[in-house]
Amino acid sequence: MSILSQKLVPGLVGISTYVDYVYQREMQLTAVAVAGTGGPVNQLRTVTVTLDFNLLVANVQAGRRDAAEEQVAVAAHALQSAGADFIVVTSGTTSTLIGRARQRVSIPFLDLAEACWRQAAPAAPAGLLATSYAAAGGLFGAAAKRHGATLLLPSPQTAARVDQAILAELIRGVVSPEGLRVFRGAIDELAALGAASVILGNTDLSLAVDQLRANTAIPLIDSARCHARDAAHAALAGLR
Repeated sequence: MSILSQKLVPGLVGISTYVDYVYQREMQLTAVAVAGTGGPVNQLRTVTVTLDFNLLVANVQAGRRDAAEEQVAVAAHALQSAGADFIVVTSGTTSTLIGRARQRVSIPFLDLAEACWRQAAPAAPAGLLATSYAAAGGLFGAAAKRHGATLLLPSPQTAARVDQAILAELIRGVVSPEGLRVFRGAIDELAALGAASVILGNTDLSLAVDQLRANTAIPLIDSARCHARDAAHAALAGLR
């Protein structure tokens, strides 16, 4: 049996148990498929540090950005100390909180938004479905600009409903009919604005992507799976 040859070790900043599973499964399946190895699926070596998610949400909602950034910085330092070669932050919102971590570690961060263009190449213009925190953080806007794409956002009223559906339910692994209605309404609004595709920039939306795709005409880009596949390719071939 051939053995998977790995150049780099991904370090994951874990946020949600449900999303962490999506990342780990997608990374392992991608690595095994690319390398053409047999045997157990979990052949890719990774390191994970899981944040206190309740505390992170409380810090973000209360505007305690310094405290939230410190949580991420501590996790990033632990990952580097454990032997990670690059860092994968498994959340769109948390990806906007890495300023302090960048000052504390020397290893690079794998950009969530850039992974969407590398793995899925969103059609321009593209809509963004994410928390208002992630949208305001500019991560996806910067990636769109680098690729010459227009990024469309839902109205503030719709964005508030999306925030509520994500923070009240989805981060707890709950995909309710009402939450799906909110997300479908936001996708329809973005399509009406001219979006040719919609990036699911909140990684918790990976839990609802199959149900959303079943009733949506335009392509939906699952940022979590794009990011995970990008991490697997980086682990095998090195960072681009």
